[in-house]
Amino acid sequence: MTIDKIRVSIGSASVLGLYDSIRFKDPPTTCYIMTYKQGHCVANCGFCPQARESEGSTENLSRVNWPEYSFKEFLTRLSYLVPNKRFKRLCIQTLNYSENFHDLIDIITEIKRITDVPISVATPPISKENMRELKLIGVDRIGIALDASTPEIFNNVKGKNANGPYSWENHFTAIEEALDVFIDGQVTTHLIIGLGETSKEILELIQKLNDQKIRVGLFAFTPIKGTKLENLESPELLHFRKIQLGRYLIIKHDKQLKDFTFNSKENVIKYNINKKELWDIIDTSDVLLTSGCPGCNRPYYTSRPSGPIYNYPRELNEIEKQKSYNSLLKFVN
Repeated sequence: MTIDKIRVSIGSASVLGLYDSIRFKDPPTTCYIMTYKQGHCVANCGFCPQARESEGSTENLSRVNWPEYSFKEFLTRLSYLVPNKRFKRLCIQTLNYSENFHDLIDIITEIKRITDVPISVATPPISKENMRELKLIGVDRIGIALDASTPEIFNNVKGKNANGPYSWENHFTAIEEALDVFIDGQVTTHLIIGLGETSKEILELIQKLNDQKIRVGLFAFTPIKGTKLENLESPELLHFRKIQLGRYLIIKHDKQLKDFTFNSKENVIKYNINKKELWDIIDTSDVLLTSGCPGCNRPYYTSRPSGPIYNYPRELNEIEKQKSYNSLLKFVN
């Protein structure tokens, strides 16, 4: 075993017994870990504290703290978890640096020796050959995050204009190549709401990705101190709710863009559903929960526990359901 250290999200570390200073009301159902690198990532995404030019802490990803631990101790704790605390999934966040794929292989290999929990890998674009190797050693799902909803925003936030190594075209190519390796529904991308996109732009992209059988997860932009975008505000909660509903209708109800009405600013002003359909969706579905791989709830990744809560990590209570329903009521028939 060549891996000495690993970063573990503080919620996952708490479940594992690696961190016991705080009790978490809504514990993670997925174990979130991150490849360890001394210093910052090679990439330079404007929203990320791991970015090359970020002045933020390398212990953070979004608003979550990721302390470093001995990889050996992490494996020991993972193997001895009591049944009622066992995770539904394990997700590896892969930083961009020269040895990242080698480290990823070692991490997955060692984890597979002690558990059969499904593994997701979130990675920068990699070759199809490397994707095949990941699948061969037991990776269940792969995620390559676009983050931005348009080529222009991508370029400004994590591409050439941000002094970053990425391009929209290369990211899309990698995602489409992943479809040749992993079966439909096992390729994921994430989109960040609040980077300057319109509702129409992000829903058009969600429809395109869904048509290709690519799973789409949504997150709200979160300003993090020390990043280039630290002064950009989080999106309005209602705006996020409207995109959540649109995503759900596209993915679960086969709605198309023609089923949404937009104003001159490309904001959604009407969905082609009625009030009862809206209530049934809010009341019985996962429309407002964290979206991503099965078993992923990412507690408070982009939300403070005190609110506003963008992605719920648990089932909503009746007050939360009613409040969400009321906020969207004027946008349905």
